[in-house]
Amino acid sequence: MYMLYSASMSRPKPPNIVRYTVRLSRAQGERVAALKKQLHASSDNEVFDYLVTVGTNQRDDLEQLVYSLFGNLADSLAHRFQSLETVSQLHLALTDTYIKYALTALPEVPGSLLAAARIRATRIYEQVNLTAAREFQRRRQSDAYNPAQLGIEDEPGYSPTPSDEV
Repeated sequence: MYMLYSASMSRPKPPNIVRYTVRLSRAQGERVAALKKQLHASSDNEVFDYLVTVGTNQRDDLEQLVYSLFGNLADSLAHRFQSLETVSQLHLALTDTYIKYALTALPEVPGSLLAAARIRATRIYEQVNLTAAREFQRRRQSDAYNPAQLGIEDEPGYSPTPSDEV
C-alpha cells in the first residue's frame, strides 16, 4: 500500500529531530555566515550545533570553576579554623599549667595581710595586662604574627589579603 502526500499534508518528522525557526538581524546573519566559513560548515545547522555545544561547554566549565573556588575556600577556612583550634588548645594548656603552679607553689596569704595582698595583686594584674597589651601591639606592628614568623605552614598558593589582618 502506497501513501501519497499532497501539498496540504504535513510530512512526518524523524523522531530525533526538533525544528526551530530563528529570526536574526542582518548583522547576526552576517556573523553566522562568517562563522560558517571559519568552521567550514556545510549548513547553518552545523553552525547552530557548534554554538549550542560551545555555549553549554563554557557554562559547564564555569560551573566547575565555581565549585573548585568554593572548595578551595572551604579548605582554606578549615585550615584556618584548625590553626585557631591549635592556638586555643595551647592557650588552655598554658593556663592550666599556670593555675596548677599557682595553687601548688604559692604560699597561702595570712588573713591579716589579705586586704593589702588583694590591692597589691590587683595592681600587679593591671600592670601585667598593660605590659602584655603593649607587647602584643609591638609584635603586631613588627609583623611578628605573620604565618612565616610563627612557623605556621600555609597551603601552597595562599597569600594573605588585607582583609585577613585584624
